[in-house]
Amino acid sequence: MSGARRQEDREISQLGTGEEGRRGSDGGAGSDSAALIRARSETRALLHEVDHRVKNNLQLISSLILLQARRVESQAAREALRGVLERVNAISIVHRRLFQATDMERFDLAQFVRDLVEDMTAVDGRHIEVKLDLLRIDIPAARAASVALVVNELVSNAFRHAYPNGEGAVEILVRRVEGAPEIVVCDHGGGLADPETPPRGFGLTIADLLCRQLSANCSFADSEPGVRATVRLPVEPN
Repeated sequence: MSGARRQEDREISQLGTGEEGRRGSDGGAGSDSAALIRARSETRALLHEVDHRVKNNLQLISSLILLQARRVESQAAREALRGVLERVNAISIVHRRLFQATDMERFDLAQFVRDLVEDMTAVDGRHIEVKLDLLRIDIPAARAASVALVVNELVSNAFRHAYPNGEGAVEILVRRVEGAPEIVVCDHGGGLADPETPPRGFGLTIADLLCRQLSANCSFADSEPGVRATVRLPVEPN
């Protein structure tokens, strides 16, 4: 084959790598992109379905508790059911906040406290003034439910035991101390019955057990007057 013929063959073979070849390559990338968009859309649809079912289930549980509370005659039983309802509500807030967040791996602790306080102060017969001093702190989503239940127990304890008549003031702080997230709930009620022995009702027993699971420290101190409850979470590794 002559040199001119070989040159001609090479030019012909290179035609496929020109504009047409590039279009073919782009077509493959476009197909991958379309598949990724479809996958993301399907994932969002699945998450919405899960969110809808979880909300319905939590609402059903709350409704059953309310119905039972209205039927029981014992004041102690009603108070116990009310405590269960508050815990379910705390979990519901966690679920809602995680689903609405742009980053579902992180949980905004300060915003949770705001939502919780808003719900708890809306209960009929309560006139609790709550002062909030909240630093935006994000914690891992995997720990959100446990931390939320601990906060719920501390706030509920302050509302119920410091102010049994439903009137008073509570301060709640979310801050960092030496890099560690810290939650403080302080009331101005009657204080600790025995400063040497921390309170140990059912709710605070739950809080203590959850703090152990979280490797967190929970302490109570007489704030003269009232009680200061402090929970310090471990510092997250970088």
